[in-house]
Amino acid sequence: MKRIAFSVLALGVVTSAFAQTTFRLKVENLGPQPLSPVFWSAGNSSFDIFSLGGTASQGIKDIAEGGNTTAMLAIASAAGSNISSYGVLAGGPVMPGQYRMGTFTTTSSHGYFSFASMLGMTNDGFVGEGVSSMGLSLFSGSTPQGFSVVIRGSRAWDAGTELNTQSSADVPAFGGSGNPADSTSAIRVHETIIPNVGDRWEQMPDWEQSTELARISVEPVPEPATMSALLIGLLALKKRKKQNNA
Repeated sequence: MKRIAFSVLALGVVTSAFAQTTFRLKVENLGPQPLSPVFWSAGNSSFDIFSLGGTASQGIKDIAEGGNTTAMLAIASAAGSNISSYGVLAGGPVMPGQYRMGTFTTTSSHGYFSFASMLGMTNDGFVGEGVSSMGLSLFSGSTPQGFSVVIRGSRAWDAGTELNTQSSADVPAFGGSGNPADSTSAIRVHETIIPNVGDRWEQMPDWEQSTELARISVEPVPEPATMSALLIGLLALKKRKKQNNA
């Protein structure tokens, strides 16, 4: 009876450890455009950072126009129980060929992963995914699973907040302030760099729909308590097997 009770206790520790999971996040810049510091979040289905065809929030506007995450962090902070973890990956902008990494903790009830980052040499272009776009899931049921996705040019977004003038006066990467409003005002697929428009179009790295721009990878990290519990459970089973064979 004591051996059976011990095995049940070990199993209980494993189950509770998986209720909250630590994940490792890696963002790689695969494409020609620099990426601004990456905002990320883990929340439930009610926390959707943008909707295709919709109007950009102040958070998305600021990220897409200048890589500023302050407003988006404030939106996440105000989301209350709809969000469990959020932040900005440390290390600053992600240049082509570079990557940034971090860790976060969440539960299956907050299993949607979202992110946003400016395509750094555009007027208001960005890469990102939310609940209503790709709907990146961190769990299968209650089991942590993670994912790895490549973002191509077909999923490069125009925030619809500013005209794509491609002019030094309007592109932050060239010292511009980013003022002219876009009358369309809808988040949509970016038309890429427009030849012969503005005075900077030749210095703005272009892409095609098939161009790989970024890879987003999230994987669960085994907790020390979980690993210890599994080891204890295995040792207990091994010991019981030896005793039964004696």
